[in-house]
Amino acid sequence: MHTPVFLDHLPDITSVSSRKSELYRLTRNRALLDLMLDDHTSWHRRDCPACGQPRIKSKSFSQALLPFQRCTGCNTIYAPRLPSQQTLDTLRLDTVIDHDEEQNRDFEFTSLLNWISLTEVRSERSLETVLDYRFSAQAPAWPLTAQRLTRHRKLTFLPLQVQSEAESYCDLQQALQAQDPRAVLVLAEMDRVADPALLLRSIQENVARGTLVFIATSCADGLEYEILGADSPSFIPLDRLTVFSVSGFEALAQKLGFNVLEVSTPGRLDAVILDQYFKATESSDIPFWSSFFREADNNRLRDLQILLQRSLKSSVMRFVLET
Repeated sequence: MHTPVFLDHLPDITSVSSRKSELYRLTRNRALLDLMLDDHTSWHRRDCPACGQPRIKSKSFSQALLPFQRCTGCNTIYAPRLPSQQTLDTLRLDTVIDHDEEQNRDFEFTSLLNWISLTEVRSERSLETVLDYRFSAQAPAWPLTAQRLTRHRKLTFLPLQVQSEAESYCDLQQALQAQDPRAVLVLAEMDRVADPALLLRSIQENVARGTLVFIATSCADGLEYEILGADSPSFIPLDRLTVFSVSGFEALAQKLGFNVLEVSTPGRLDAVILDQYFKATESSDIPFWSSFFREADNNRLRDLQILLQRSLKSSVMRFVLET
């Protein structure tokens, strides 16, 4: 079921610029560089985490800092060489988060809560208990906003914790067994984990049949990535270890035994980001798109963003899975 979400208005350029502050970007890239220079870091290799196609058949997406591949089988973008989940989580906890940016995320938070409510109506079930997994790690204002705007629903928040490899996702498994939620939120986490399939299995094996799992993640099919590639402002390697395509994530979910209820790409920023890029980059000359954006007004940008949403070509995607 495709569920496009239409725009009320385009975000202005300041909200795009503050989406990931330059300090945050530099901090994450410095952490990655230090990691790669550390002789004691253990690395493991992987094939496409979506469809499993051998990495040798994939094409190079980026060689900057950490190499990335684009799968020729399902279009998923992924790092074929990764450190342990314990190492990744430690680096995230060490990252300084700019709390001043939280005020720019009110629309995002409201959209997420509306998504739950609409799915509740569509699926004709009550989602009175919801467990959020780790989203508060990159959005500290999320719990307060969710609790302020939600009256009839109990949301609990499981924060980011560093665990040993042998205990991977033990905190999640214990919380799911203890709380037995009707829904689980996994927002922006699939991008950052070393083994997305292990995370999904940990959820599936510890909830009741019929539980809904809300996934929000980046989308490799988005026009932003198709045009800008690794130059996309959204592409920060440690935050984008896996950028699933729509077909790639759907295939992974079905292979693990989930029922896919909803698929959408409700992103709002693609057109504005690309507009900024083409109007600020004098040397850029891409057939059709260069002239399109240099001549575009807000009405044209809005129409393009709606088209991207309806075509599943925005750089942000959402899935609702059923166990």
